[in-house]
Amino acid sequence: MHRAEIEKTGRRGVALLLLALLLAACSSPATGTQEATATAGTPTQSMPAPPTFTATLLPSATLTPEADWYQPLDASYSVLEYRYGVVENPQARVYRRLQDAVEKNGNFGYLASTPANVAVVGEATQEGHTYYTVYYGWMEAEEVQLLTPSDFRGVLLTRLVEFRFGWVLRDMQSTNAVGTPIREYSRYEVIHEVPSGISNPGYVAIGPDEWLPEDAVALTSSQVPQDAGANTCRFLYVDLAEQTLRVFNECKLVFATLVSTGKQEGWTFPGRFAILARFRHMLLTPPEGSTSVYYQEGVPDFMTFSGDLGFHGAYWHDNFGEPVSHGCVNLSPGDARWLYEWAWDGERVIISSGK
Repeated sequence: MHRAEIEKTGRRGVALLLLALLLAACSSPATGTQEATATAGTPTQSMPAPPTFTATLLPSATLTPEADWYQPLDASYSVLEYRYGVVENPQARVYRRLQDAVEKNGNFGYLASTPANVAVVGEATQEGHTYYTVYYGWMEAEEVQLLTPSDFRGVLLTRLVEFRFGWVLRDMQSTNAVGTPIREYSRYEVIHEVPSGISNPGYVAIGPDEWLPEDAVALTSSQVPQDAGANTCRFLYVDLAEQTLRVFNECKLVFATLVSTGKQEGWTFPGRFAILARFRHMLLTPPEGSTSVYYQEGVPDFMTFSGDLGFHGAYWHDNFGEPVSHGCVNLSPGDARWLYEWAWDGERVIISSGK
């Protein structure tokens, strides 16, 4: 071969080599799962795959929806006309006039019994001391421990619902069926039952696999109770077992809440009654022959339905959902005000054992 042809052939080889290098540089880079190109005499090796991490899923809460099926009672219903307090000292004096209290003279008496719940209807300060006006006179302010009435309020139903609903009765943590904690629920929080394909005796399903103990909730429904009878479409319905009140109008549930009925069985008894009389404020003391001892001034929104028994606001406790009364149906102050404005004389009342 001539030298010129050799040089030409050499130049062609160099060009081809440069073109191969250029094409290699423009190709996609190798990934971690591709094999690296081996050099002469070196065994081919595979690049190790990157580690794979699998997330550990924690139990998630299935929150009870608070959709448009209800709305809370407005907070304005809980505003009370009076302040209230409790008097523990049986020797606490009730003076006839403010000047008598300032002078601490002999023109005084005592409350009928203690502890006594009093309505603070006025206040005055004389010579650096504060005095409260209660129902029957003046008392030194230090004898009265002011109370904070419950602000619990029931719910107004905005539409018919097929599920049971209600309230959590104490601060409680929900769990799944095997007992793994899900989330915290607060006392008086609204919940409702949901379908579940899991059997969990003693518990109520509030999510597909989220549960609360049956004794930690009070449940009711929007269905007209069977014992209401045919053509009974406007009435008040108290369930003694669940400690709930439902109010129906035109055969539709319009309001539901928790109540407190008689502490002992039989103090609030089942039956059919009617609202007999209404009193904006009432002094409650035991009826003649009763073994109970209590004195409660200014009880708001009292509506009698049988003798001395009635619906009324209870400013002295916050145990709604539990039977604690002397026989009346206790409601929170806000609920009592709503009911007082809704119901009229002659309104039908049904009290059921709920069993």
